[in-house]
Amino acid sequence: MNNCEIIKDLLPLYKEELLSEESKTFVENHLKTCPECENLLKDQIQIENKETKPLDFVEKRIKKESRYFTLAVLALIGSILIFIISYLNTPRHFEHEKDLYKVYKSKDIYTVEFSDKVSGIDYIDTEDAIYLDAYTTKYDEIFNKERPRKSLTFHKDKLKTVLYQNHESMPNMVIGSGEVRQTLLPRLFLGFYARLSIIGFVGLGLLIFLIEKIKKKSISLLIKTLLIGGPLALFLAIIGLKGLNTSTYYPVTDFKYIAFLALGIYLFFIFLSLARDQKRM
Repeated sequence: MNNCEIIKDLLPLYKEELLSEESKTFVENHLKTCPECENLLKDQIQIENKETKPLDFVEKRIKKESRYFTLAVLALIGSILIFIISYLNTPRHFEHEKDLYKVYKSKDIYTVEFSDKVSGIDYIDTEDAIYLDAYTTKYDEIFNKERPRKSLTFHKDKLKTVLYQNHESMPNMVIGSGEVRQTLLPRLFLGFYARLSIIGFVGLGLLIFLIEKIKKKSISLLIKTLLIGGPLALFLAIIGLKGLNTSTYYPVTDFKYIAFLALGIYLFFIFLSLARDQKRM
């Protein structure tokens, strides 16, 4: 009887340790006396090791996909939080209306007290006058209804003309007398930034196109997004907050919220590019 043929049938089960103790002992005793079957066992083990190497690539790919997925989720969560915060805290200007504020006079002090719907006051002090601007936010309207009233005090000895700055008409006199003949001119630099952002977006887009043509190799979507997403996000943030009329009376406040919103849009672009790469994988 040729035991080698039996051993060849038993070797797969022997490697998986699925044989009974008697069969296992039978195989091991045969391997001690048969170099051919012993070499056959070694060859099968080497083949299996080679076949498992592609699994290392799969494992690396899975880890890469996991990192992409984590980054995409973080970018999405960050952009959503920034959108919500921007929406809730962006100032919404009040045009002058009846009972928007009241002026109280004492011996040496004027006090301007605003109605309870006003959640914040901006003002600009020029050589000739002080311009007031009241606003509210969605956050205060929804979550902070019991806030104290906003007020400003002015000492009579240092008093200038105090005007309430309307964005769509001439200012209203708050403290002072006579006819209002002056107004605070809006700043136009946001329009310049909007045009500059479009130029940057188009210029970077053309640069990427030329690089791909010259090298005949496509740049990854994530790199493209990181390069051209910034200027596009800034443009969309300016239009989103200011509309087509990009003039501003309070440039520092407006630019702060525009930059914050642009960051949220930028993170959302990154999320979209990561999500697309994840889908392609």
